[in-house]
Amino acid sequence: MMLDRASVVGARGSARRRRTNHRFMNWRPIVVASRIVACTSVAMLAGACATAKPTAEPGAQEEVRIPDGDADGGAADDGGDADAAPCTDCEYFTEACTADVLCPGGPFEPSIAGGGFDVRTQINVIRGRSASDVWISGALGALAHFDGTSWSRSDLGTQEDIRAFWLRDSGEIALSRLDYLFSRGLAAPDAGASPGGWTRHEPVSFPPDYDGIATAFESAWGSPGAEWLWTATRVKEGMFAFMSGLSRLRRLPSGDFEVADGIPWSEFAGQMTALHGASPDVVWAVGLDGVTARISGAQSDAPSVELFNSQTWNALHGVWVASDSEAWCVGAGGTIRHYAGDSTSWDIVPDVPTKQPLRAVWGSSPSDVWVVGDGSVVLHYDGTRWSRMKIAGLGARRPNLTTVWMAGPGHVWIGGQGVVLSLGGKP
Repeated sequence: MMLDRASVVGARGSARRRRTNHRFMNWRPIVVASRIVACTSVAMLAGACATAKPTAEPGAQEEVRIPDGDADGGAADDGGDADAAPCTDCEYFTEACTADVLCPGGPFEPSIAGGGFDVRTQINVIRGRSASDVWISGALGALAHFDGTSWSRSDLGTQEDIRAFWLRDSGEIALSRLDYLFSRGLAAPDAGASPGGWTRHEPVSFPPDYDGIATAFESAWGSPGAEWLWTATRVKEGMFAFMSGLSRLRRLPSGDFEVADGIPWSEFAGQMTALHGASPDVVWAVGLDGVTARISGAQSDAPSVELFNSQTWNALHGVWVASDSEAWCVGAGGTIRHYAGDSTSWDIVPDVPTKQPLRAVWGSSPSDVWVVGDGSVVLHYDGTRWSRMKIAGLGARRPNLTTVWMAGPGHVWIGGQGVVLSLGGKP
């Protein structure tokens, strides 16, 4: 089903007047509608909807959708209780920190310049240019940088949650969930810059298709030297809460930022959660209901999108692309999928040693891939098999893990609810 523009514009006005709370809506018709819109609108480009409903693996667990207002931001639960029942996974948790075990540290250490993060802080994203240039963001404006020797806090000047970084060749751009941009090092700081050198830019002006509708950045990805940064942008307001789009933004010579339709929601309405690419011009995006999409010509004037069959209806939360012909994505119920160049679909990864929801994936090569998820689950792929990794120093805590990034073999950073982990506790 496709909505004509007049109907959409009229409905937007009604949605703004009513401010319908989407938490009380029936989710399933919305999910089905978004799938139909995506398939109807992109079928001519991809031919992927001919696969219809993907075939889920036996025993697949579908994630329960939780409305806004859960623990996505702010101070998070520590993920564990010392008085809880004895653990069933004790073999993966130890007190001794050794070189082959993941250990806590990083910006939660009280000795770092500017003071360590509060232990209740949820880490949203970790990204870097190298092992000696790493950025970490957390809830309520928590921001820190690693220079290869030590960590230091960076004062953003606000308590907004940073959801994504675009690490340019000459500076940094950070995106908040409230549609604000912060830049650092791209030009001489102006009078309004924060003590950390961050300049806050006014709310991003979205394309006409989003005019007047509240939106939120979910994720973003762009190469350091690319013209365009691709973003997964969710519509938050009322009856349009099921829609999200793939937008892109760039910095103009004036220093201002321009946002343009990447793939307008009128053409593609999947609820996307994560993006990544191995080259500037080819970007993979994943989302709820098992949606996977490949964007071609990502830096061109006319990018195109095609849908692929992920063989699951489970929500997908993370994607990492090793090359234009190889990628991994992860999601609910311990779902892992591997793309190996097929023209229509991803391969099911069997024998995954967990059923926990998986939140993020990254690697240094196709034989060195890391996945993190709820309940302090960390998985590693060595090119042959997946195995669960040990973590030291958590005691009875089992915090959910939300992000992972690698600078290279042996250099892995993992973040979650009140914790940052690295091998041996070393950078």
